[in-house]
Amino acid sequence: MVHQRVRLTLHIIGSFLKYFALAYIIPLCVAIYYGEKWHIYLYALVLTLGIGLILEFRFKTEQVIERVDGFTIVAFTWLLIPLLGTLPYVFPPVGLGFLDAFFETMSGFTTTGATILNVVEELPKSALLWRSLTQWLGGMGVIALFIAILPRLAVGGSQLFDREFPGPLPERLRPRLRTTARLLWTIYAGFTAAEIALLYFLARLPLFDSVCISFSTLSTGGFTPTAASIGAYGNPLAEYIIMIFMFLAGASFIIHHQLLRRNWRVIKGEEFRLYLIILAVAVFLLLLSQGIYSYREGMFQAISIMTTTGFVTADFSTWHSSARIVLLALMFIGACGGSTGGGIKVMRALTLMKHTGVMMRKAISPKAVIRVKLNKKPLSEEIVRDIISFLFLYLLVAVVASIALCFLGLNLETAISAVAATLGNVGPGLGGVGPTLNYAWLPDAAKVILIICMWLGRLELFTVLMIFAPRFWKG
Repeated sequence: MVHQRVRLTLHIIGSFLKYFALAYIIPLCVAIYYGEKWHIYLYALVLTLGIGLILEFRFKTEQVIERVDGFTIVAFTWLLIPLLGTLPYVFPPVGLGFLDAFFETMSGFTTTGATILNVVEELPKSALLWRSLTQWLGGMGVIALFIAILPRLAVGGSQLFDREFPGPLPERLRPRLRTTARLLWTIYAGFTAAEIALLYFLARLPLFDSVCISFSTLSTGGFTPTAASIGAYGNPLAEYIIMIFMFLAGASFIIHHQLLRRNWRVIKGEEFRLYLIILAVAVFLLLLSQGIYSYREGMFQAISIMTTTGFVTADFSTWHSSARIVLLALMFIGACGGSTGGGIKVMRALTLMKHTGVMMRKAISPKAVIRVKLNKKPLSEEIVRDIISFLFLYLLVAVVASIALCFLGLNLETAISAVAATLGNVGPGLGGVGPTLNYAWLPDAAKVILIICMWLGRLELFTVLMIFAPRFWKG
């Protein structure tokens, strides 16, 4: 049983790596265009393609992907792709150490946006594009992309899709999973193209910067070609455009699909309304704390942090403590279910609020039969239990990781915000990992802990934690 599962896992991952290798063609062409060392990307392409072909044909099998296989395939795919994605950072002229390169790549693919680079502008153009491209591929999900294009995943692909999108996704856009994946990627690519056009033609940003920023916006990633993030451009119009697309990326892509079909009723959904309310309250509290003249910075940072994008236009680590606690709370809440954002998700917060209300009513009338409802439809007790379990695990991992970082010498504010920023795939935190700083100074053990937090956060805990359970391998 275990042998067959391992064989199937290696075979499918080999197929993924074979196609993932083609992603290196884009920075390869950019390197040739700008006269940079293009051989790096050729070597990375050949090595990744070679490993993929070896795994695919050495462990070839016709076994169908079952539910239990989804955990191993998705968890190890999201570990191996970032591992091989380190190659452009390890080779000169970037020349990072392996751990730093792995941290940067994992941060990219998980759309975290936490960086160990001190001077981003010194990177070659091709490396800057590769940083943003890793986020764009990771935003909608590399496995969702493979499901959309590979016939092999027509059967069993749902087991992978459900593991890569383990958050609350209320429905599929189409009955066929492959069609759903294609629609999601089409909407995602369409929004990206629209933002590139607006930033370039309307806001007058350089084309290269417009592409990199758009890749990081729709993926809610946060990498930019400048160390000072979006604040480096000093362009209010660009900031407003980016705010709009961050907001769209933080909402469910099912809503976008329905709106494109002119189904306006979806904006009345309870999750979307709570998403708007939380953002409005956060902006109001930030303005109350920082003053009315900081409205643009407050609005930008509230949207950026809640959608877990992590773009920065102001050094919010110097803001009043009341403003910082609001941003820290947004890091934990995160975006909507079915979006490219991270965090606990608004859908789960909404369900827990409703469940709490039901329990309070039952405390008054113990014999009453009251169901938790979402958009006037009852939720099964199983879904509610899953959400409660997820929240418990999320907070447990956050507490354990924060304690571990404190033992490694980080102060409390830095430790808690670093964990919140990586587990929620946000990027910048507070204290020593604030928006004007980075993660380069952390000890190696702390970087390893935060890499694990990014991995856990992107796959929302269960997919990764299951593979470490002894009973999982005995089943």
